[in-house]
Amino acid sequence: MDSKTRSTHIDGLRGLAVLLMVLVHAAATWEPSLTGSIMLLGVVVSAGGGLAAPLFVALLGWGLFQRRLDRTQRIYRASFLFVCQLLVNLSAPHLFEPWTPGVLSLMGLLVITEAWWGRPWLRSPAVSFRAFSAVVAMVLLFTATLASWQGPANWHERIAAPTMHGWLNHLVLTGLYPLVPWIVFACFGMTVASLCEKHHRSSLFRYVSGFGLLISMFVLADAWRKGQTWASPIGEASLTFFPANSPFIVAALTGTALLWWIGERANFFDIFADLGRVSLTVYVLHFFPMALFHEVDELSQWSSALSATVAVGYTIAWIVIGTWLHRRVPRFTLEAMLRRR
Repeated sequence: MDSKTRSTHIDGLRGLAVLLMVLVHAAATWEPSLTGSIMLLGVVVSAGGGLAAPLFVALLGWGLFQRRLDRTQRIYRASFLFVCQLLVNLSAPHLFEPWTPGVLSLMGLLVITEAWWGRPWLRSPAVSFRAFSAVVAMVLLFTATLASWQGPANWHERIAAPTMHGWLNHLVLTGLYPLVPWIVFACFGMTVASLCEKHHRSSLFRYVSGFGLLISMFVLADAWRKGQTWASPIGEASLTFFPANSPFIVAALTGTALLWWIGERANFFDIFADLGRVSLTVYVLHFFPMALFHEVDELSQWSSALSATVAVGYTIAWIVIGTWLHRRVPRFTLEAMLRRR
């Protein structure tokens, strides 16, 4: 792939990722009861919550491979992402504390350290595939055998960072999106980018999604047999997001590979390309209205149907806003600020 040529399907995937993030955050803010006739929205929100961040991080890995950043560029981009994370935290006090490490701080850490962890992907496609396989194996082994190192399955403890030591610990191991195990998704994106031939990328997608579906079906059957909750963002379940356990890693890699494969082969997500080109801007901005009106559903005693309608409508509105930002005022986006440096 030519790093100087924009790939529309990549922009479309970025747009899909940020759209799913908006939907998940809107549903978490206005909290419709995802049962009965609104169960379909619950399924979409659950799936979106599980795939939005992995896809976002994987696309970061793809972008890092395309651009050979020097040290100054890395420092600037990483600092920019950390500042954006602070803006997000301050604009969403109902979700985060001011210094909570989130997905943007994870991306900043990946950018600043990519010169170290990304070296194998610069050698050859064969080496990059072996490196990715090794990372997957190590991450799954870590999450399966050293789960206690990932911290408790408690939202408030995972967002609290009262000290520098606690902040660093959250950033690397115990936070919402710690470097370990989330680096595996950036490695997947780097591997996709390193495979220049389309049939090689298709083989990777088949390999990851095939094994992932097989393992995920086994986990689902085991949970059903034991009468255990199959998936939950946090708490006791076979598949958990906070912290990210082994079944989640497998399922998220599977979903990311399938979405990427669909996006590349069928251009199905190209309608979100304009949104994807301002995905960072949309991600940061979409928290501000939610912070202002996050209690309105409780104060006005919204029904589940109204809360669900508002969450979906808010998500669709950002497709329009993002498209307008890219087409009308692209110079005033966060992406333009990054490009100017």
